[in-house]
Amino acid sequence: MMQYVLVVMTSSPLPSDVLDQMDRSLAERNLNLDGVQWLYPDLAIEGYFEADEAPDLSGAFPGLAADIAVVPREGRRKKLLIADMDSTIITSESLDDLARLSGKGDEVAAITARSMRGELDFSQSLIERVKMIGGQDAGLIQTIIDEVTCNDGAETLVGTMNAAGARTILASGGFTFLTEVVAGRLGFDEHYANTLLVEDGRITGGVTMPILDQEAKRTRLDLTTEEMGITADEVVTVGDGANDRGMTTRAGLGVAYRGKDALKAVADATLDHADLRGLLWLQGYTEDELVTP
Repeated sequence: MMQYVLVVMTSSPLPSDVLDQMDRSLAERNLNLDGVQWLYPDLAIEGYFEADEAPDLSGAFPGLAADIAVVPREGRRKKLLIADMDSTIITSESLDDLARLSGKGDEVAAITARSMRGELDFSQSLIERVKMIGGQDAGLIQTIIDEVTCNDGAETLVGTMNAAGARTILASGGFTFLTEVVAGRLGFDEHYANTLLVEDGRITGGVTMPILDQEAKRTRLDLTTEEMGITADEVVTVGDGANDRGMTTRAGLGVAYRGKDALKAVADATLDHADLRGLLWLQGYTEDELVTP
């Protein structure tokens, strides 16, 4: 028998009968709830149980607007965080934003959506989208930097994991001009992305090769774990699209944040309701352990 943790989390107060729902969901599978703990008042609670394998609790909480996850109790606290940027750590897709300012918003956004769903090759679609904004004033880049907004919980996620001694990496299929700013603002230890080419004050329509795609993200995970002397089981990743599948399947805890179906299908947990603090709650961090710089 293995020890597991059932985590229920959301962004608005959980109902008063959430404990009864947790107990019932396990009892229906001949499992016993053996203790609970509030991770964060009203928003996140966890319960402990033993089982031969992790049960499938999909559909076990009908009508409850919350994220439900089952994780092994052993080894919950991870030593490495690798996070996607666009639509994960920040609220938007930076290339779509550039295209919008260039008057190419609808065309580029349509390609982005297909790419994130896994319908198009990411690298080729990125090259195609960047070509569409070629010739634009490079001053648009500063506008994107000025407008960037982080998703709720991003500061606390990075701040808490840094304070706990974990290594934090921002790995994006977007661009270094923005990962540098976001990583600096939030305190990521490292950042990796593609370089958008600019010449004579204009966006050229090109990008440096090779493209940072899902294989590159997975390789970054492998290289960093080897360097740190840890295993992939000690890694937590978070992303939203098909380009994050490689690192998601490799990590001990791969999380889909407002994820596309292609990523949800391979993720260990999904965050459709809770903010990015959900990654901390999945690791068992309680309210008094959270750090917001």
